[in-house]
Amino acid sequence: MGPGAGVAMARRAREAAPRRIPIDRMVVMAGTIILGGAIASTGLATAWLTRAPAPVGLRSTADPAGRRVVLPAAWFAGPVPGREAAERLDLVIPWIDLAAAGGPDRLHVTITRAPDTEAPLSPARRYARFLTATVEPLAEGLVRRRFKPGSPFEGEDLYLAEADGSRFAARCAAQGTLSAPETACLSEVQVGDLSFRLRFAADRLSAWSGALQALERLFGTAPTGG
Repeated sequence: MGPGAGVAMARRAREAAPRRIPIDRMVVMAGTIILGGAIASTGLATAWLTRAPAPVGLRSTADPAGRRVVLPAAWFAGPVPGREAAERLDLVIPWIDLAAAGGPDRLHVTITRAPDTEAPLSPARRYARFLTATVEPLAEGLVRRRFKPGSPFEGEDLYLAEADGSRFAARCAAQGTLSAPETACLSEVQVGDLSFRLRFAADRLSAWSGALQALERLFGTAPTGG
């Protein structure tokens, strides 16, 4: 036998011998297998694979109709509601999140479930007996109507889209009567089975269409005015 034969035989013996795994590695592997089986049996594995973590700054809740919505946490006025459907949601939305022309002011929103009633009168018909005959066309498809002196809405102006306000209408405090400019205007619209009460500054009237489209994207179907 040559001098290299022993080295070759030893090498072959080492390669043929079963590979030994350190005891601590075996324990870890066994524990992993057992834990995996337990997770699979309880359905947790499926949850971990299908449920993405909530993005930072977003919160999930249910709207008053019971549908799940995910909104920025900073929009909620007060504590974020739980996953159960609440009677109302109160939001304060920075305009910079809704329109290209942002600013420090905000859109104040109260959301409730719309009542199951027949379609209401258009705002133009609802307020007709309190309005003067003057109709003033404005930008962005709006017209302004004046309330009669002595009417319940004296000191306010009525702004209507599409003449009768069926798409959008807002009552705004007239200039010189403002006590809270950020909430000088009040509008009530319906998005599907949800009612929205909106308060905002008068200089945001020109953004009415973009605001309604944003609500439509967030909460569902096309809005109807009120």
